[in-house]
Amino acid sequence: MVAARLDGPRGRLITVEGVEGAGKTTQVEALRAWLVERGVSVVATAEPDGTPLGASLRRVLGEVDRVAPLTETLLFAASRAEHVQRVIRPALAAGQVVLCDRYVDSTVAYQGYGRGVPLETVAQLNRLATGGVMPDLTLVLDLDVAEGLRRARARRGALAACDPFERLAIEFHERVRKGYWAIRDREPERVTLVDADRAQPLVASEMAALVARRLGLESP
Repeated sequence: MVAARLDGPRGRLITVEGVEGAGKTTQVEALRAWLVERGVSVVATAEPDGTPLGASLRRVLGEVDRVAPLTETLLFAASRAEHVQRVIRPALAAGQVVLCDRYVDSTVAYQGYGRGVPLETVAQLNRLATGGVMPDLTLVLDLDVAEGLRRARARRGALAACDPFERLAIEFHERVRKGYWAIRDREPERVTLVDADRAQPLVASEMAALVARRLGLESP
């Protein structure tokens, strides 16, 4: 059965989060295809790559050896403000479902818990950057960080340049993972952990079921 198209003055924002190598990009694409098959109007995007400014930021961070934690946080906040203004808010206003690979919780987990920027500072910057546009549902792909880094590096290939975060010590990635757990504990109605240490179709099926429940669609 094909579900009816979601209409109305405001769409829904669904974000996918997780540690390095957890499979976010793959799962966002699977979820996008699943929704499209059911007649849902979907915009799939990502941070920081969802705008030209954000893509440039990723390149810059890959070329600079060290960036102070607060500087890094401010850069991501600026990129997010552009993303919300140019991509996310217009899609929501058109009644579309927005799937976003990383959003505000990445900054909380990576720059807050991982880098040590005060959480209130991160929260203030997120509020300013988003203008109050917050996710209706966040799915966090949870995975052992050593396994995630192994997957990420294998995917890139031995000769490819690492993402700047992949070069950081495993202790940093452990703090990030625990940061996501803390976010889930604070906001269990919005945030759900999904076990990413399973075959891709099993993960995709669980994510589709969670999204279906939130959007009022028929479950897979």
